[in-house]
Amino acid sequence: MWDKFIELEGYMSTMMEGFCGLPRSGHGHPNHINKFYKSNKVDLAHISVIDMREEKKMWMMHVACYARPNYPMPIYGFDVICGKNKVTGCFHDMSPTIPKLLISTAAEEFKQTVAPFVPKRERELPEWAKEIFSGSMVVAGATDEPREIDNLCHMGRENMFSWFSEVDAKEPNHMPNIVQTYNNALTKYCDNQLKNTNSKNVMISLGLEEEYVTRFKRIQFPY
Repeated sequence: MWDKFIELEGYMSTMMEGFCGLPRSGHGHPNHINKFYKSNKVDLAHISVIDMREEKKMWMMHVACYARPNYPMPIYGFDVICGKNKVTGCFHDMSPTIPKLLISTAAEEFKQTVAPFVPKRERELPEWAKEIFSGSMVVAGATDEPREIDNLCHMGRENMFSWFSEVDAKEPNHMPNIVQTYNNALTKYCDNQLKNTNSKNVMISLGLEEEYVTRFKRIQFPY
């Protein structure tokens, strides 16, 4: 099961490198690999992989893309935790950051892409998540359905391409109120993500030290 998501991670890395150039890599833990990308329009594109297939039979990936303030975009996010034969959870969104009057093509395409998807098992979102994620967010619970896994990977690929294509074509926005709104949204997003105790506990259960995970979370959500 994790082979499909490892293939997806390779695609995402190639996509980020194509739009942003070579990454800055970080190996804070032997089983924890990070890639950080930046460009003149992308403030941060980040892939985090915890590979514990041999020790724990688990593989975990977090992906997030943030545009620079003068090129405001929704936040692209994709998270998955999976074993060899089953996905424990998968979450995918284009989280809103700016007023609806500034239409994002990628956000509209995201809604269309995910609309037909009905997960075998849904998961209830906690209150912190409801504060920041869109109404179209994909939330898939435990599943071993190959077709569902293929759909999740397909959505991740298609929506990342839409996100990068839009930000790459954008002209800068210099309106102070829009820039401030966008920056406030990034702060709200990160503040709420840092309330996600489940993600932190999973990382610790996979063998990462609590102090390391706490420090990493601030790198993962830096705004």
